[in-house]
This record gives sequence, C-alpha cells and structure tokens, in this order.
Amino acid sequence: MCFFQKLDKKTQQIEQKFNAQFKFFQEYQPKTIINGFDFPQTPVIKNTDIFIIEMLGWGLIPHWANTEWNKAFTLNARRETLHDKPAFKNVAQNRCLVLTNGFYEWQHQGKHKMKFEIGFDDKLFAFGGIYDNHTYSIVTTEARGIMREIHNTKLRMPIALKTEEEMMAWLEGEELDGREDFKATPLDPLQLTLF
Repeated sequence: MCFFQKLDKKTQQIEQKFNAQFKFFQEYQPKTIINGFDFPQTPVIKNTDIFIIEMLGWGLIPHWANTEWNKAFTLNARRETLHDKPAFKNVAQNRCLVLTNGFYEWQHQGKHKMKFEIGFDDKLFAFGGIYDNHTYSIVTTEARGIMREIHNTKLRMPIALKTEEEMMAWLEGEELDGREDFKATPLDPLQLTLF
C-alpha cells in the first residue's frame, strides 16, 4: 500500500513539470515525509481541469458518508476492486494525479524491517488517484519488479505515472499498470518489528 510519500519541490518546479498552476500556491508547503494517517492536504490535478493544481485531502470521503467515516480505510484504493467497493464505485471515473517525488515502504526481514525511499531519482511524478469532492485515494495495484522484493508482505504498490502520455491516459480513464522501474534507496538500518 502507500501511506507515506514526499513532495519537497518548489512551487515553480511543480508547476513547470505538470504544466499547471496552483489554485492557491500559498497553501502548499514542501514536505520530506507526508504521513497519510495525518490526512493532509496535498497537491492534486483533477481530470476536470488539467491546468489547475488543487490541494485535496488524502483519505477519500464519499459524498454520502457521515461524520463517523474512517478515512484510514480510503487512503488507498485497490485497482482490482474500484468498481465494486461502495466508497469508490460511484467515483471510479473521477481520475486525478497525486503529485509527488517519492514514497516510503518497509521491507520485512524476519523480525526486522528496513525503510526504503522509492521513486525516480527524486524527480517529480504522479500517482494515479481517484477523488470525491475535496478528498482523494491513491490507487494501488499488484507489486511488480523491485516492489515485490520491498513490499514483500502485502505485495502492493501505487500506480506511478512518469510521462505526460501516461498521466493523460490515466486522466482519460485508461486502465494502466503504472511504472515498475523505480529506484529504491535504503534509508536506515534494520528496525525491530513490534507486531
């Protein structure tokens, strides 16, 4: 799954890469670690206006949800069940790009785990996402390539889009597997797993 990402580039770099402008650039703050469980607002481009970057909340809240809704369950959406799950099936066509320049996963090695930063040499790219109103989920798929070795318990990875063609195809509703040619960098020594 994908619960920790980063976006620490400057506003101008982001606007230039994605050929879009921030709706309210002062709302954006670069961050090296973005924890999904804080349900932050992060930069997103929706398929309804590909030239505007908006700040949407990570953790999709369906329009029909009540105040008890647990956003932790909708930080990610499995591509395989997008059209089946009640939270996602009515908004599966609401495609968006979640702007990023990396994410973090932990590789389990027996009772230990190692943290990796994953991306494309710290360059900007996008996750395929879906949205409802002002919130979104990152769409995940079965892990391939190096992600099978790193995310070796749940075998999932986000749909990563690197080129303009891939991003436009996602926004237009195509079913994509996303990239698997990630570069992964170990960040710290093995940590003891407490669970």
